[in-house]
Amino acid sequence: RRAPLRIGGWPDETARETRWAIEIPGGMSLLAFGDIDAEVVGLDAFPRDEQPPVAIVHIAFQIMIALGVYLALLSLWILWLRWRKADLVANRTLLKALVLAAPMGFIAIEAGWTVTEVGRQPWVVYGYLRTADAVTPMPGLVIPFVTFTILYLVLGVVVVWLLYRQIVRSPQLRSER
Repeated sequence: RRAPLRIGGWPDETARETRWAIEIPGGMSLLAFGDIDAEVVGLDAFPRDEQPPVAIVHIAFQIMIALGVYLALLSLWILWLRWRKADLVANRTLLKALVLAAPMGFIAIEAGWTVTEVGRQPWVVYGYLRTADAVTPMPGLVIPFVTFTILYLVLGVVVVWLLYRQIVRSPQLRSER
């Protein structure tokens, strides 16, 4: 009952606590059930062999949330500047913040995927199918894995080359320099 919401911190799995976290009393109960006095079932209710690796899930979740907050605040900043009819292109600080934000959506999605996939371990389907039992026993999977890896690397190089050719070597940009 009154489970705290922990922001940041570092999970210590052996001591079963999150060190250096900011705690909001009752925050998790409120988020999960809309009631500050609601009971949130914690990891203590599950056997050790059914618990996911807490550190990875916690860090990935914090990364996802931090990047989402950054992108939301950036959006509000842009809306505020538009409302004031400010020249967005002339605002160098905004442009730097936008460059910094460019990969953040992708990183946040990957962090969320990590939370989902690692957080459900050791289960594929809770209570029915463990990850160890769901592994495909098919031999030769390394061939398609290597093939797709090489394909994606080649496609990545082609995209970078095309972007370079389109943006950096553009005649329009050369005339503006």
